[in-house]
Amino acid sequence: MFAGHLAAGLVLKKMERRINLGWLFFAALFHDFLLGILVLLGLEQIHIPANFAQTHYLTFTFPYSHGLAASIIWSALAFGITYAVLPRWTYKERSQAGWVIALTVFSHFVLDWFVHIPEMPLLGENSMKIGLSLWNNLPLAIVLETALVIFGFVFYLITVKPKTNLARYGIAALMILITTLTITGQL
Repeated sequence: MFAGHLAAGLVLKKMERRINLGWLFFAALFHDFLLGILVLLGLEQIHIPANFAQTHYLTFTFPYSHGLAASIIWSALAFGITYAVLPRWTYKERSQAGWVIALTVFSHFVLDWFVHIPEMPLLGENSMKIGLSLWNNLPLAIVLETALVIFGFVFYLITVKPKTNLARYGIAALMILITTLTITGQL
């Protein structure tokens, strides 16, 4: 799931309209950015299964970027950073923004839980691992991801009501491009 994560950013934009959508997209994809860094550092691994040609999905060892406990910690850290970098906002505004960013970061874990095989650890590398394995039914996974993107974009248009053509058509073009790349990458 990649495009579906961006859909979460579109939906959560309504909760705090002053947060730039780019920051929400970064927050929604933060786990994957972190995964890339941790793989380069040798702390997490990406595995190509023997049946990759049939399944079209990778498997992972990623307790620090994608585990439940790690996701809670990253979300709390995102809250704290957001709160700290907005000193001119009131306490209530900073808290609201912090919660929106934290929820967006945590949404990554929730959405990945649907698609990953049971490889997402609850409390660390050696703890119980969860995942509903939706990637085992690729057509259904693609339909769900596309539906999330459509819902997220329509929700964004209706609730945020972007005022510029760039905000409307640019985001539409971006979501179509990302969804197309996500789907073709899985086929």
